[in-house]
Amino acid sequence: MAITTIGTDGDDRAIEFLVRPEGTPEEGHFAIFREHGRGWEDARLTIDPAAGSVPVAAVEWAVEFAREYL
Repeated sequence: MAITTIGTDGDDRAIEFLVRPEGTPEEGHFAIFREHGRGWEDARLTIDPAAGSVPVAAVEWAVEFAREYL
């Protein structure tokens, strides 16, 4: 599985992720974000409806990444 960070909002309040599971042509696209002035406890996950599904392992990795950089 390949996970790529494809963007931030410039204010370090959102990180977008693109995941490509090995052996499948599908790509998952999701983001983790928090509102301005809010802490990590208020962070949210949003999944692109066109992505279909996202592997839990990718979300787990992304949460740890976002916890450090968001």
